[in-house]
Amino acid sequence: MLLARGSQKTLPDDSMDAWLCRSFGVEKQHDWPVAAFTLLADGGSPGGDFWLLADPVHLQLQRDRLVLADAGNLDITLEEANSLTAALNEHFADEGLRFFPTRPGHWHLRLTHPPAHLQTHSLETAIGRNIRNILPDGPDGKRWHSILNEIQMLLHHHPVNEAREQRGLLPVNSIWPWGGGVLPTNPTPHFTHIWADHALARGLAAATGIPCASVPETAVEWLPAAQAGSHHLVVLDALRNVALYGDVHRWRETLLHLEKDWFGPLRQALAHGKISRLTLYTFDSGQTRSFSVSRTDLWKIWLRGKPLATYLGDSRS
Repeated sequence: MLLARGSQKTLPDDSMDAWLCRSFGVEKQHDWPVAAFTLLADGGSPGGDFWLLADPVHLQLQRDRLVLADAGNLDITLEEANSLTAALNEHFADEGLRFFPTRPGHWHLRLTHPPAHLQTHSLETAIGRNIRNILPDGPDGKRWHSILNEIQMLLHHHPVNEAREQRGLLPVNSIWPWGGGVLPTNPTPHFTHIWADHALARGLAAATGIPCASVPETAVEWLPAAQAGSHHLVVLDALRNVALYGDVHRWRETLLHLEKDWFGPLRQALAHGKISRLTLYTFDSGQTRSFSVSRTDLWKIWLRGKPLATYLGDSRS
């Protein structure tokens, strides 16, 4: 009902990361500078350095395809992350590459010599896909293909991976570099409060000094804490990973929980004037749409709901 009765717009952003950056006035460098902001969210200090995300991954050869699985499937321990990144740092010290295991499954890479032009693809575009056509490109792309080959050879024989394979675990046999750039100096506060567990959203909040807290379990818990008259951003990204892996059952169950815990209570809050306007942003099939609903919009009973796929991205999906 919220989607049917809201004012719809198609936005220029091709992902949630792009929308978040643009919402804070952050300009795209060669990439959206996701690495610098997520480092800030993890308590690091980006300074004026060039940063890449260097997320640990498993690459599996399937006939003529090289398919990527992210760290969510690898259960990497902090000890393993420290050992693997120490080996990488020793090997690449002369090239000015320094790896930081900010979290066991989430690494950052500082470059002493920033690339002249390197364009990468986000981790979410690579998960479960053949990566051969989405490797880093641009004038510096070939150098990074060589670096990735070196990393894969180094990790292949690392004792951590030999031990993991003996325990029946997937080896950490590569990294996925993406989100490169330097921390912008002038992001613009666009919201008064942010509620998110998403690293980029938290990093943008930290960069702009906006109060940020974890997302409560339900809208019923959130509403009393939400200051009246303020412009709040709540990032509900529980559907993101299950959608990337095509887990239809979990996607449906997660959506039902969101309906019960968030969308239903928010509709009631809007109907009773506890919030003045609700705008939903959806990200699907490389397309971003917004649905803005006011209290009076709820009375447009002639606007009947349609199947969910009608509203989200490509209507064929």
